[in-house]
Amino acid sequence: AIRTESENKLRRFVADASHELRTPLSIVKAEIEGLIDGIRPLNNQAILSLSEEIIRLSHLVDDLHQLSLSDAGALTYHMEPIDLKAWLHEFVQDHLDHINDLKYELDLPKVKVVIQADSQRLEQLFTNLLSNSLKYSNPPINIKVSLDSNARIMWSDSAPGVPEEALPKLFDRLYRVEDSRNRESGGSGLGLAICSNIVAAHQGSISAKPSKDDGLTITIEFPEMSI
Repeated sequence: AIRTESENKLRRFVADASHELRTPLSIVKAEIEGLIDGIRPLNNQAILSLSEEIIRLSHLVDDLHQLSLSDAGALTYHMEPIDLKAWLHEFVQDHLDHINDLKYELDLPKVKVVIQADSQRLEQLFTNLLSNSLKYSNPPINIKVSLDSNARIMWSDSAPGVPEEALPKLFDRLYRVEDSRNRESGGSGLGLAICSNIVAAHQGSISAKPSKDDGLTITIEFPEMSI
C-alpha cells in the first residue's frame, strides 16, 4: 500500500524522537555503569553530570508531550477577547526585565489591538520564543518585539543567524540548524513546532526570516477582531 505523506511524516517523527531520547539515555546508562563498576568516583561532579542529562531528557519528554497534545488538538483553548498590546507589554516586562546580558526594545502601536485568543497558550507561545532566543543567541542578546495595528508581531533576536535554506524548516519537529543553533545549546528542536501549532489553533500564521541584528525574526499574524 502507498503511504500517505502524513504517515511518512509520523514515521520520521517517531524515528527522530527515538534517536533524541536514545542519546541522553545512553549517556546516563554509561555514567551509572561507570559508577557501579568503580571506573568513575561517586562524587558531586558525577551526580551533577547525571542531573544535567536527566534535566535535558525531562525537557525533551515534556516538549514531546506538548507537541503530541497540540498535534492531536488535545490542548484546551479558552478563547476570549484579549488586548494584545497590553498583554505583550505585560509579558515583556515580566519576563525580559531581569535577564542578564539582554537588552530589549518594545514597539507598540498607539491603538488597542484586540484578538480572540487563549492567554495561557499565548504565554506558552511567547515563552517558547524567548527560550529559543536565549538558547541560541550569543550574549549580549538583543531582542526587539514589535506589534502593529493589524495584529502582526515581529520577534527578533541577535546573532548567530540561520542559513537561508534552513528558514522554511525551522517549524519542523526536531529540526535543528547545524553549527549555529544546535543541540549543544540545549534546545530540543520542538519549541518552534509547538509555537506553530498554537498559532494555527488561533487561525494565525507564523514565519521566519533573518533579523537586522544577524539573528532570527519570527513573524506572527493573528486575525484581528472588529470592535
